[in-house]
Amino acid sequence: MSSHPRTKAVSPVPPLRLLVLSEIDDWDFGPRVKADGHQIVAWARPRWKRSPKGDGLGYTVRTFFRALLSRSKPARIIKPQFDAWRWLDKEKIPRITATNVNSPDFSEYVTGLNVDLIVVYFFSQIFKGAIFNIPRLGIVNCHPSLLPRYGGPHPAFWMLKNGESVAGVTVHVMTEKIDAGAIVSQQELPIGEHENAGQLTQRQHRAAATLLAKAVNAMARGTFDPQPQNLAERSYFGKMKAADTMLDWTGSAKQIANLWRALQPYEPLAARLNGTTIKIYDAQPLEGAPSGRAPGEIMAKQSGKLLVQTGNGYFEIRSYEIVPFHGWLNRLVQAFRLPVGSRFDLAQPTVGLASKAVS
Repeated sequence: MSSHPRTKAVSPVPPLRLLVLSEIDDWDFGPRVKADGHQIVAWARPRWKRSPKGDGLGYTVRTFFRALLSRSKPARIIKPQFDAWRWLDKEKIPRITATNVNSPDFSEYVTGLNVDLIVVYFFSQIFKGAIFNIPRLGIVNCHPSLLPRYGGPHPAFWMLKNGESVAGVTVHVMTEKIDAGAIVSQQELPIGEHENAGQLTQRQHRAAATLLAKAVNAMARGTFDPQPQNLAERSYFGKMKAADTMLDWTGSAKQIANLWRALQPYEPLAARLNGTTIKIYDAQPLEGAPSGRAPGEIMAKQSGKLLVQTGNGYFEIRSYEIVPFHGWLNRLVQAFRLPVGSRFDLAQPTVGLASKAVS
């Protein structure tokens, strides 16, 4: 029987030996390349450390005592969709520590692995020198933006803070110049109106796994055709500084909400009123006619909620804590603190993020 006229024969994929460098657990790249016949000979991170699990008896006990003592709740977490650590153990793939990818010891170790390709995704070290010459096919990196725009660490933070509507991922050939290598493939990802940095990053993980697996297959077949970046269109955002997380009440409500989204779920947005710090966990921007109130002024108050005037529109705070109070103590203090008409300080505190740097 003849094949369907639209069916094209696909050449088998020559198996490659891969070394993966990634700090991400919630990433199913491993099963994808294994299904295509490739072998991950080792998986490297600067360190291996499990995050606390959100289930089980220990979690229940911690939650009980946290409530009893009115300890603060953690920022909202993003539920993982995959566990790379568990998968590596199941497949008996060595988990190695790479404290310095440019050290002679690490280069010697990689040489002994006899790998065809090094695959990098979310790995907080800058590659230099000898490491590039070891794998037969070089090194490919997946960066969580549409290069040449938003090169550098923490692109999800910067894209959300800047109010972008489209994000993406880019597979590129790694070079010593950060995020500047020739582009192998890209995928656009629209940003949801209410999406936060954790949610966007998780979707980027899914897209990166698919895009990188296809790139590995193309490199194995010799059919990939990387194209140089137009560096004239390059934008680069460095590591976040304290000033980058500063709340400015003279800005629009939308701009303030974008900053809050860019910090979530890693940190609350911080504000200050008469020297007291307020941690904002949930909020939304609201449009409305000018009220004549000053930016930062509390216009209305309900149980656990505040409505604040901004430079353009209103910022509805739907969940907050008055430092240092938490839980039921916080709710008690909210009843008589932050009255209507009081005004947040214009010089706001800053918050350090817990998110990971990316290569």
